Amino acid sequence: MMRRRDVLTTVGAATATALAGCSDRTPDVERVAVGATPAFSAAANDQDVASTWLVEEFRARTETQVNWNTPPGGLSAYVTRRLQGRPLGADVFLGVTPVSLAAARTHTTDLFAVLEDDLADRASGDAGFDPLKRVAPVTQSAVAVIYDSTTLSAPATFDELLTAEHAPDLALADPRTDDIGGLFYLWSIYRFGLAEARRRWAAVLDSGVNLYPSTSAAFAAYREGAIPMLVAPATTTLFAGRHQLPLEEYRVRFPDGAAYRHVTGVGRFADGLNPENASDFASFLYEPEVQGRLAVLTGTRPVTDDANLPEDFDEYVHDPDSTIAYDYTTLATNLETWMDAWRALVTAE
Repeated sequence: MMRRRDVLTTVGAATATALAGCSDRTPDVERVAVGATPAFSAAANDQDVASTWLVEEFRARTETQVNWNTPPGGLSAYVTRRLQGRPLGADVFLGVTPVSLAAARTHTTDLFAVLEDDLADRASGDAGFDPLKRVAPVTQSAVAVIYDSTTLSAPATFDELLTAEHAPDLALADPRTDDIGGLFYLWSIYRFGLAEARRRWAAVLDSGVNLYPSTSAAFAAYREGAIPMLVAPATTTLFAGRHQLPLEEYRVRFPDGAAYRHVTGVGRFADGLNPENASDFASFLYEPEVQGRLAVLTGTRPVTDDANLPEDFDEYVHDPDSTIAYDYTTLATNLETWMDAWRALVTAE
């Protein structure tokens, strides 16, 4: 069995170099341009590890060079390019979520092509989210509450958590600018309905909840000890284990035993210039070794049952009794209204 240090530190050994190859313009090399969210590509919180490893592993297997294309705004930047009639600059996008796909639908319905080889059906359980099979899930996690058990005991229910009493102890990312913060907000609507959720959020905002532009910024404040509770993926415990931090300061609370399911996927742009390479890259992400490495390097769970995970992976990752999530159709119908409600709440502050 691998030692704790082995699981969560040695996986980064291949990341001593930066994104080697991303600017490699050697002629006659097969290429695929990949758009991605920061979870896969940004040089922050060790997450550049995933992008480096993907570049090297895909090139080793296929002799195809991966070039990252990550404009600010994530998928919405590609929607804007499409609406303006500009070249997308990418063949595939890694990091599509149900929310970002539903938001894109408001402006365009043909951004992605249908995936070949039943890729969208390879994931196990409830990870799949696109009924049109344009996007295949790649990673999954559960949005929960991370808390410092040396300071407090996190509320056991959502009713207790989302109250003015606990607001000053809670850090979360603004739903307008962050996926995790947005899913926590959707969870509150799922739990209470929009009207009651708005009432509760008004009280929580008025009582000094700690709102950050991103989950990474909220996590930085939490890690410094500024706030004892954090809305974050339950797999944040992987980070604690990897860096040998005191695990009692990174406990996981699933309110009511539940969590909101967070899935990210891959989609091939309909207007991409290298469709075959894009399809190969999407298929590559389902290889057992790739699924296992991505889980560790991005702090998530794999979406397949045959991922090659370290033997003690489950020692650091906890699962809720149940997960909830709005389906794509519900999001496509209601997301704009729900986000308008949040913007009105924050503006009122």
